Amino acid sequence: MKHKITCKKKDPLGTMMLDYLNGSRQACVEVESTTLDMWKMSGQVMFRTFKNMNRIERKALSLCRGKTLDIGAGSGCHSLYLQKKGRTVDALDMSPGCIEVMKKRNLPNVIHGNLFSVKNKSYDTLLMLMNGLGICGSLDGLNLFLQFIKPILAQDGQVIADSTDLASLYDPQTLSLQDEAYYGETEFIMTYKNIVGDPFEWLYIDFNTLQYYADFHGFACEKILSDKTGRYLARIFRQTRQ
Repeated sequence: MKHKITCKKKDPLGTMMLDYLNGSRQACVEVESTTLDMWKMSGQVMFRTFKNMNRIERKALSLCRGKTLDIGAGSGCHSLYLQKKGRTVDALDMSPGCIEVMKKRNLPNVIHGNLFSVKNKSYDTLLMLMNGLGICGSLDGLNLFLQFIKPILAQDGQVIADSTDLASLYDPQTLSLQDEAYYGETEFIMTYKNIVGDPFEWLYIDFNTLQYYADFHGFACEKILSDKTGRYLARIFRQTRQ
């Protein structure tokens, strides 16, 4: 949950998406990780329509209700779908390029900032997709997130978010030997052409650990969907104490 990006020379993802929007159909960013293999993220994926979304995304969008905050909105593909369905949606992103893209795509309510930029508002749904819980960055960041959302989440509000359990990538014995470092914590650097972004932390969290932290902060957490890759969709909401 780092500060918003203010310099376009540090915004590889936003620059790539602007290029894609302006006709560069092969545009993609390279993503390097301290713990995972490098991969590429294409403009085509970032601008996908509902019919090209996976079942976790589709289910997540179907669960959105009331006023929704799309956190890490990117190109605005999820916000656009919700808007077409008549939902009231605010689209939040740290990238100035992403903000420009969403404005060009006629999303009226865009916010340039991180989650902590959102104050004095109330939402029925906080939507976090594309391994959306990753923006927490670490388990400590997840703690901060679960504390921060309480005043901006309506009393009967919900968080709809996905993540991936990376346990299958590691030998069980290796995981058992880990003391302090959680295996789902990593660091990314994005590059597009000659634009290199600042390193940022990212969190892939297994469901049981997410459920533990949610419960600690007074939230219930249920798994809605999962797949063979370890990716899952979760719903977080306030517990009703007896």
